[in-house]
Amino acid sequence: MKNAFSYPLAAAASAIMLTAAPIAHAQEVQNVPAAKLFPYLEAFLKVPAHERRQVKVSYRLRSANNAPIQATLVDATGGRLPLSVDERGIFTKLPTLAQLQAKPTVELKAAKDSKFSLNMSFMPVLRSATEYEARELAGVVAEGNTVIGKAGGILAMAAPKMTGIEFPKSESGVAVFGDGRTQPLPLSDGMPVFRPDQLKGAVKVRLAKPPSTPDFNSKKK
Repeated sequence: MKNAFSYPLAAAASAIMLTAAPIAHAQEVQNVPAAKLFPYLEAFLKVPAHERRQVKVSYRLRSANNAPIQATLVDATGGRLPLSVDERGIFTKLPTLAQLQAKPTVELKAAKDSKFSLNMSFMPVLRSATEYEARELAGVVAEGNTVIGKAGGILAMAAPKMTGIEFPKSESGVAVFGDGRTQPLPLSDGMPVFRPDQLKGAVKVRLAKPPSTPDFNSKKK
C-alpha cells in the first residue's frame, strides 16, 4: 500500500486513540463516527460503480504493539455488523453507502492502552498474474486518476498523478511490443513498473513472478 495517495490520516487517527483510563478489564472500547474512521469512503461510493470498477479504497488501522482489533458497525437502532480486519490491520469489509449515510458509529475494541494510526489508499483492482494486457493496465491507471480526482476531496489537489502500475515481489518484467520485441520494465524501489506513457506500443506485460498486490505508482522514472 505504497502509492502516492497513501496518507496517514492524523485527524482520524487522533479520534481513535484509546485512552489509558484505569479500568479493571483487559480491553477498552471506543465508539468512533464511521465518517471519521473511513474518510472519503462516502465520496468514493458516490462515484458511479461503472466508473470505479478497477479501483478500490483501502483502510489500514495499525497499533504500535500490533494489538488485535475488533471493529463493529453500530447503527442508530443499535444494530451491529462486524467489520473484518485482517492480520495486517486492513479492513476487509467496509460499510455500504446506505450504511454510511445513516451516520453509524464504529465500536473499536482492543487491548488496554493501545494507540493506533490510520492510513487510506486508493488501489488498483488487478488479479495477481505473470502476464497482463498493456491496454488493461493503461485503463486502470487512467481510471485511478479520475476516481481519485472525484473522491479524494482536498487531498486530491495535492496528490501527484498516477503514472503506472508497480508489481511488488515480481523481481523483474518486460513490456512486449506488437512486433515481438521486448523491453525490460524499469524498477522503482526494487519493483518492476509499467508506465503506459513511457512504453507506447506495448501490447503485453510479462513478469518473472506473480506480484503480491499490484499497486499504483506515481513516479516518473
